[in-house]
Amino acid sequence: MGGEAFPRSERLTWAEEFQAVFQRGARIERPSVLLLWRAAPGRRQAGFAVSRQIGSAARRNRARRRVREAYRVSRRRLPEGVQLVVVARPRAATGPYGEILQDMREALDAVAKRCRQGGA
Repeated sequence: MGGEAFPRSERLTWAEEFQAVFQRGARIERPSVLLLWRAAPGRRQAGFAVSRQIGSAARRNRARRRVREAYRVSRRRLPEGVQLVVVARPRAATGPYGEILQDMREALDAVAKRCRQGGA
């Protein structure tokens, strides 16, 4: 598919990083994902969250894997200097992967457009 790994240096790993994006980030909503993002110095970074409302741990893990893969193959649409938290919605666990991928690409394109316009 994408051919490139999703390196650790491009991941949000600390709770403080997630909280900063949740508290000061802008939102973009799609049927299968919610993106919270903010401009930040440095590399493009992403983290993933899944609500317990999705169901069992197995369903949550499936949703997380599917959303992470959709991001991995689409992340080049996003400029450097953006921190992003992707929240999987229930549709991410059950809907067709093609829809998740399309939602992710639309959302990342919207973030890129807003970054070019200078808004966060």
